[in-house]
Amino acid sequence: MIKFKLNFRQYLELEKLGFGSFFPVKDFMKKKDVMSVVNRVHYRKKIFPLPIILDLPKMIAQGIKKNSIVSLYYKNNLVGKIYSPEIFTLNKKKVAQKIFGTNSKLHPGVSSFFNQSKYYLGGKTKFLKVVENSYTKYEITPKESKFYFKKKSLKTIVGFQTRNVPHKAHEFLIRNAMENYDCVFIQPLLGEKKIGDYKANVIMDSFKFLIRECLNQSKVFLGSLTTFMRYAGPREALFHAIIRRNYGCTHFIIGRDHAGVSNFYKKYEAQNFVKKFEKKIGIIILYSTGPFYCSKCDLITTDKVCKHGKSKSRIDISGTYIREIFSKGIKPDKRFINEKVVYKILKNNKKLFIENE
Repeated sequence: MIKFKLNFRQYLELEKLGFGSFFPVKDFMKKKDVMSVVNRVHYRKKIFPLPIILDLPKMIAQGIKKNSIVSLYYKNNLVGKIYSPEIFTLNKKKVAQKIFGTNSKLHPGVSSFFNQSKYYLGGKTKFLKVVENSYTKYEITPKESKFYFKKKSLKTIVGFQTRNVPHKAHEFLIRNAMENYDCVFIQPLLGEKKIGDYKANVIMDSFKFLIRECLNQSKVFLGSLTTFMRYAGPREALFHAIIRRNYGCTHFIIGRDHAGVSNFYKKYEAQNFVKKFEKKIGIIILYSTGPFYCSKCDLITTDKVCKHGKSKSRIDISGTYIREIFSKGIKPDKRFINEKVVYKILKNNKKLFIENE
């Protein structure tokens, strides 16, 4: 029997496979399935946009035989097994171009992918055990979220994805969804992210505070999605939508640069990509045209409503600006972010950003 020690990122992927978060994918993919996802956006007969893969060192890869069983360990715990294993390699440049739309190592998703071993392990995967970690207290499984929605007799549930602390554009989307649907499932993504992104406790505590102080708690459900951020733009937007369907959401919000990074993707590129598949993925997409702050209207609005959208009065509320508030000590502009949230975050946290994970 072969033993393989997982790192934290790999353990979380195994855990999500076991929870059913990535359904219809239940196993670490073999090469045939990886290439189908990469080239056709299909996992067997179902829509699926991103490969779920397990990289491993050359020495371990060379010792794995076709009929062996690979035991997966995390922190000295047997957490899973892989049966009928397949070891394979990938043409990383071609795969990266398909998945991320670029081969540039300046793209954090591409850089992370290129830094993985060139050997991958796929096969029938069995998840055996949850190992508690720093994210466990925030975790909501698909089984738990579906039970909650059923218990509360909620029929329309809107999934809201973020990797940041809430600002006024987020609030606009959440409040609008609360007004028109039974519940908003706020599910921040926690996991391996790039240096400079917010730490998990900062994100979750800020949303808890916002919900407690400002929102009707009966119409909001909060829980995390613990997986690493791919920064894959259009494909990751589709990935996030499918995941939220698996958690029981009936609707999902996709913004103008969903899962984007720097200037690697065009405005609304993610939305245009998802529209090709929406009718086949079992969840209704709410396409957000903004929001932004209009100085002439003096409020948060969207392209669908405001006629000043292309004028100098438009101010996009960027995550970069919000991070500057915290990193440079800039006084928060209450037009763009809730001052109470800012002061709560600064009061409770000495370190806000990921430095090295």
